[in-house]
Amino acid sequence: MLDDHDAPPHAAQGDIHCLAPSEQLRSDIGPLPSTMYYSRMDEIVAGPLALAMRKALKWVRERFFGRPQMPSALTQPGVNREFVIKKCTYFRDVGLWPRTEVLDPEAWLGNFSGEELPLAIHLLNAFQFFSYDLTDALFVAAFQGISSEVWRRSGSATKAAWRSLVDRAIVTPVEGERPNPTDSGYLFASRARRLLEIPENRILRPPDALRQVVAVATPVVFVDDFVGSGNQFIETWTRQYLRDEAAASFRVVAQVRGGEFYYCPLVCTEYGAQRIRTTCPEVVLVPAHLISARDGALHAESRLWPQDLLSKARPFIQQVSQRAGIPQGGSPGWEGFHGLGLALGFAHSVPDATLPLFYWEAQGWRPLIRRT
Repeated sequence: MLDDHDAPPHAAQGDIHCLAPSEQLRSDIGPLPSTMYYSRMDEIVAGPLALAMRKALKWVRERFFGRPQMPSALTQPGVNREFVIKKCTYFRDVGLWPRTEVLDPEAWLGNFSGEELPLAIHLLNAFQFFSYDLTDALFVAAFQGISSEVWRRSGSATKAAWRSLVDRAIVTPVEGERPNPTDSGYLFASRARRLLEIPENRILRPPDALRQVVAVATPVVFVDDFVGSGNQFIETWTRQYLRDEAAASFRVVAQVRGGEFYYCPLVCTEYGAQRIRTTCPEVVLVPAHLISARDGALHAESRLWPQDLLSKARPFIQQVSQRAGIPQGGSPGWEGFHGLGLALGFAHSVPDATLPLFYWEAQGWRPLIRRT
């Protein structure tokens, strides 16, 4: 059984809030609007699902390797092929990972041999996969994170302010640098209807959302799955959707008239968060999960590797990527977009910032996860 101190913290730094609101905040706000689905999802994010990976890891260690002391780092000396494969199998058995046709650890490890294998095993051990259920839970948690900012601004009137925001807010997707109906933001705009029960008439494309804000001052919530560099949001924020120069973009409206603007992605890098906070200071950024530069496999102080393998990590990834036929230049290149070198994927997509080594399929290379 996990101790209380294993529960995820609800601490916030600046305008970046992680996971769900605190118990005190929930008490101040009271029951959330519409159904109790918000509260149920909040309990999942703050409880079982948030700890599922650690509980699964504990189960595997105790069942197959006795009861050693549980270190907190990902890269403990006990990480080996047998342990990692059994961990991955357990994740698949309990539904945290999909079937092998979608995500296949054994096949992926088959790409490596000799001195490469220990590094590949540690890289696989660090890979994070967000299933559809986890993705839904993170989306609701990110939206609920807005309540932390409402609480900070409203004081004793928190409950009324939160209900007012939820009842009036427009939800709009973040678009790619070249807007396309397949942009991931649109998947999460539809989730706002299904999970949050936001009416369809308040789920709008960015141009329509901007017109509505110009006509009537209304809170706007931008949604998407992942922030790597922050480029896509910055483009959406500054793009001139309307011909009227006085209200051509969200940035212009925010600077001239003010307003309430929130962005609640599921996962956000510190790099992307800093760029958004610097370029778009009028926006409150509320990710469900914030990852640091050290969560990248290529960082000089990456937490994905044990100390004895850290200096070998970058040359290993570059050399193996070259052998697999992954482009050494261009975008995203072997390092992932903006050189972020992440080790994560969602059930619906794999971010460009993830190492291509995980999803590459050319020249006989067998992917860990198939990119959709």
